[in-house]
Amino acid sequence: MPIFRSKKPNDVVFLMPVRLADEKLSRGKVRMLYCDAAGKVYAPIINRSTYEIAMAGAEQMELNHKSFATLGLEISPGNYVPTTVEIGPTEVWALEHILEHAMKKGKLPDILKRYVKPIIKRGEANRESVLSEHVKPKSRTPSVETPKVLNRLPYYPEKDIELSMPMYKAEHKYPLVVLKRLTPDGKNPRRPQKLLILDSDGDLAVIKVSPELVNSMDKKYAKQKTGDDRNVCPIILKNPKGMSVDFLPLTQPQKKALDTITRYYEKTGTEKQPISAVAKKVLLRAKGKAYFQAQ
Repeated sequence: MPIFRSKKPNDVVFLMPVRLADEKLSRGKVRMLYCDAAGKVYAPIINRSTYEIAMAGAEQMELNHKSFATLGLEISPGNYVPTTVEIGPTEVWALEHILEHAMKKGKLPDILKRYVKPIIKRGEANRESVLSEHVKPKSRTPSVETPKVLNRLPYYPEKDIELSMPMYKAEHKYPLVVLKRLTPDGKNPRRPQKLLILDSDGDLAVIKVSPELVNSMDKKYAKQKTGDDRNVCPIILKNPKGMSVDFLPLTQPQKKALDTITRYYEKTGTEKQPISAVAKKVLLRAKGKAYFQAQ
C-alpha cells in the first residue's frame, strides 16, 4: 500500500455502462467503459454499488440543470469512487466525441486525448471529501481484468440505460418527440418516469420527467384517441413555466418511420442510426408547432 500511495492515483472519466456480445453478468456487476488521463480506454467489470453512486450523482446534476462529467477517483489499483464535476460546452462537445470513438474503435485520436486530463483535474479539489464519505476503512475489492478487445461494444439493454451515461449533451433541443414510455424503476408512483425521445436535433435519448407530466400526457392522449383512430405522437414543449405536452397528428408513413426508430433501439439499445427523411419531417412539424404556440 505505501508503494501505491507514493504514486499519483490514476483517476478516470466514466463514459457509460456497456456489455460484450452475448455477455451475461451477475446482478451485482456492471461493465463500465472509461478512459484515463492519458486517453487510454478500458472496459472492466465494476460493482453495481459503484455504478449506483455514479448514477445518484448524475441525477443530482441533472436536477440542477448542469452539464457534467462522471469521474472515478482511484482508491486502489482498479477500484474507484465516483463523483461528478460540472463542465462547460467545450468539454461536453469533447465527451460526445470521446464516447463515440471509445465505442466504435476502443481508442481515442490524439486531438481528443488532450481534453481528458483537464476534465479529470476538476475532481482534485473535492477529492479528500469524496473519498472520506464513501471509502470505508480496511475495505478492499480485488482489481478487475480489463478486456483487450473494445471494438463495437453495444449499449446495455433498456432497463439499464440512463440519460446521464449514454449521452453527454448540455441540453436536449426542444420540442421532444416522445417515442415510447419505458418501464418505471420500481413501483413508487412519485419517482421520475423514463421516456424514449427524439429531440429536435435528431438525437435519440432516454430522459426522466416528472410523473405529473406523464399523467398529463396520458390524459391528453386518451382525449386525442376518442372519436377517431388517427395516429398521433406526443411532443414535449419547453416554456418559461416549465414543460408541457401537446400532440402531433401523423401520417401512416410518419408513424412507420418513428416505429422503425423505436424498434431499432429496442433491438440494439443504441441510437447510432441515421434517421430517415420522413422522420426528419416529423421533427420539422414539431418545431413548427412549437414556434406558433410560442407566438
